[in-house]
Amino acid sequence: MFEHISPTQAAVEFFYGLLMAMTLSNTLRLALLGTSPADVVFVVSVAIFGCNTAWGIADGAVSLLTSHFQNMYYYRKVKQIKEGADLEAARELATEVLSEALSELQEDVLDEETRRHMAELTVRSIKRQEISEPVVGRSQWMTALWCLIMNVAAALPFIAIYQLGLFLGLNLVTLVANVAGAVLLFFLGRFLDRRLGDGNGRTGLVMVGLGMLMLVIIVALGG
Repeated sequence: MFEHISPTQAAVEFFYGLLMAMTLSNTLRLALLGTSPADVVFVVSVAIFGCNTAWGIADGAVSLLTSHFQNMYYYRKVKQIKEGADLEAARELATEVLSEALSELQEDVLDEETRRHMAELTVRSIKRQEISEPVVGRSQWMTALWCLIMNVAAALPFIAIYQLGLFLGLNLVTLVANVAGAVLLFFLGRFLDRRLGDGNGRTGLVMVGLGMLMLVIIVALGG
């Protein structure tokens, strides 16, 4: 998976999927008070699966388009550098491109001399290579597909839990779904800790707190 989608992007997609599923389960549970358990289970399950699938498709499409537009943007900049006759102007443009692509690293780590040296090397490399116009490739399609998969995967635990509404009280099922959502948020934070952080567990707690706060706000505002 991580050949096509970064750990951070995967975590964000799963977080949104969890938040959407939890929001729908709580909002629809309130909206369907007095409705038979079988109808509640059906409506909640279909709504969670349908909305998470739709969001995954939409987010995957946006990811694909923004990736391609960004590639086209840099392609045009690189083409300007390659075709430009003014070497100093080419260096300035290369510095601009590097600053945009590596903004945080440029600001925090790289000094002015290093940036000038990188720009010089970049111009030389661009001048001696053939520059092909970017196309939407397999990796971008796979990234879009993983956006869909992560959102659908976030919906499945809640759909499974709500099937218990046919046998248990719906209030209890909703509580179990919320607890399961909090547990999944915690492990999502732990995943980010292991992949990107120091593994101390605080990110898991932050994820739970943020997720629950967003859940309360969204439900309070009407779902």
